[in-house]
Amino acid sequence: MIQIRNLHVRAEHVLLHDVNLSLPAHRFICLVGASGSGKTLLLKRLLDRLPDGISSSGEVISDEPLRRGLDIGYIPQQYTDAFLPFLTMRQMLRDTYRAHGRKMDHPYIDDVLRTLELDPTWLDRYPGELSGGQLQRFAILFAVALKPRLILADELTTALDPVLTRRLLDWLTEYQHQYGATILFVTHELGPALHYGEQIVLMQDGRIVETGTPQMIEQSRHPFTMSLMQAHRTSLEERKSSCHQSYP
Repeated sequence: MIQIRNLHVRAEHVLLHDVNLSLPAHRFICLVGASGSGKTLLLKRLLDRLPDGISSSGEVISDEPLRRGLDIGYIPQQYTDAFLPFLTMRQMLRDTYRAHGRKMDHPYIDDVLRTLELDPTWLDRYPGELSGGQLQRFAILFAVALKPRLILADELTTALDPVLTRRLLDWLTEYQHQYGATILFVTHELGPALHYGEQIVLMQDGRIVETGTPQMIEQSRHPFTMSLMQAHRTSLEERKSSCHQSYP
């Protein structure tokens, strides 16, 4: 379990306000909020990688040490910056394993490639030879390569179509159960959070507004939560009317 206690993050003004949050082990947790609500900043504080000029106070306590790459898999929102332009994807993947003294698990990697609809031959391409959507999926592959027990996923479905989004989130759920992992999935969409999340955390303007199960969020009387639910229902109706696939 990870405990976040009285966390404040500041630049010229306060960006995160007195965040208190428990992230239980072996759970699929969804962090939901609009752009600028503080979701990505909270992930970067969990990684201890706040940008220059930003400071924090409060505590982040884990039951066990968490090492990025080995114990924490991070899927960044700005995935294009995650790769070295002069190495192929295969070379970077091998370096990821070597950096932690591990041998590459080829059957596992092949399974993830299939799930992400990545052609294995693309491993021999350089980042500049891949599309943005392909790079995003490779960022996911790299994040889970060493089977970490905590995955921080920042808007990982943004550039994916609905079918691949559902397949990926189904796979992450299976991964969570198979490896006893904790998934912290950051999204601005309430639909996938209600469908996949065991715990949902709502953020607004750098504050935690509400935390609960999907059922609690659906029945909430908090004005912000109710507005999100109304927007979600409207989106569902619009998708149904245009025959697009949607979340239950």
